[in-house]
Amino acid sequence: MKFTSKHPLILASQSPCRKELLSLLGIPFDIVPSEIPEPDPQDFKSAADYVYACAVQKAADIAASHPDGLVIGSDTVVVLNEEILLKPKDKQQASAYLHKLSGKTHEVITAVCVRQGDEEVSFHERVQVRFYELPESWIDAYTDTEDPYDKAGAYGIQTVSGLFVEQIEGDYNTVVGLPVARLLQHLTHAGYVKVEGAHDYAK
Repeated sequence: MKFTSKHPLILASQSPCRKELLSLLGIPFDIVPSEIPEPDPQDFKSAADYVYACAVQKAADIAASHPDGLVIGSDTVVVLNEEILLKPKDKQQASAYLHKLSGKTHEVITAVCVRQGDEEVSFHERVQVRFYELPESWIDAYTDTEDPYDKAGAYGIQTVSGLFVEQIEGDYNTVVGLPVARLLQHLTHAGYVKVEGAHDYAK
């Protein structure tokens, strides 16, 4: 089973995880990350508004210089009691995040924005993730590695820190960083993508 697109596909993110997930479609794509600084979370009423704005900004930035491309922007945040936990700046912050998440259920929100010219398709997914109680020695050992520092909430469910997760309710790939199954649904319904050998595109 192979999917095709009549537009050049562009991922506006340098995330290795998003690259791997988007590769599941089997459509060749380029990676052109946006260099615009992300907005301040405090400027938004909710975490969903913030992560949506980040995804839209990435897609719009790259689409402006690639008008023929099908540009995919995405962003992920970890939310606990309405507090947005971004990528930790240092060991102290990473440790603080993991202490907060230990033994509790938090929310992961991933927003996606697809731009083709002036047209936009956007959505977001929410997933509930529960952590085991984390021993202090685990937190200390984990934050001594490089793994936490490029991940929202200071952990990645697809890495060794996935061993912290007791339960997940929702799409696993949303937590990884790209709800690729739902993305495919939107792309096919909008006529941007079709199964190879199927009828002509809808648009």
